[in-house]
Amino acid sequence: MRRVTLEWGSLSVKNMIPYIRRKKSIKQYDMAKALRVSPSYLCKIEKGIQEPSDKFKQACAKYLNVSASALFPQAIDDAKIRTINKAFSNKLWSVRKEKKIKQYELAKHLRCSPSYLSKVEKGLQEPTDQFKKMCAKILKTKEYELFPS
Repeated sequence: MRRVTLEWGSLSVKNMIPYIRRKKSIKQYDMAKALRVSPSYLCKIEKGIQEPSDKFKQACAKYLNVSASALFPQAIDDAKIRTINKAFSNKLWSVRKEKKIKQYELAKHLRCSPSYLSKVEKGLQEPTDQFKKMCAKILKTKEYELFPS
C-alpha cells in the first residue's frame, strides 16, 4: 500500500483523523484510550509518521462514525479542508498546525495554559481582544483571519 501525502498550503495532510476528531471535539488522548492504543501511536498515525494497519483504520472509522475511505482518502482537496475548518469558530488551530507550532509552544508565547489555548481553538472559550491580538502577532497573520466574526 502506498502512502499518500497531500499538500494544503504548507500543511502536509496524511489523513483526515485530526480534522474529524477535532470537529467532533474528541481529545486525542480519549480517542487513543477508546481504541486501546497509546496517545503517541495515534499521534504518529495522524501525522503520517507511522502507517496504520487495516484493523486500526476500521476501528478509527467505527469510533468516529465515518468510513475508512473518509479518514484515509486517496485525495484531499482544499475545499474539503475548508469545509471542515468552517465547523470551527476560529482558525487558530489550523493556522498553528500549518505553521508547525506545537500547542504548548504557542501557549508559552501567549503566556496562557495549553488547556486554555485548547478551549479557544475548539471554540469552547471566547478569547479576549488582547489574546486575539497576541495570537495574530505571534502567528504573523491578520486577527480577522484567525477569528472571523
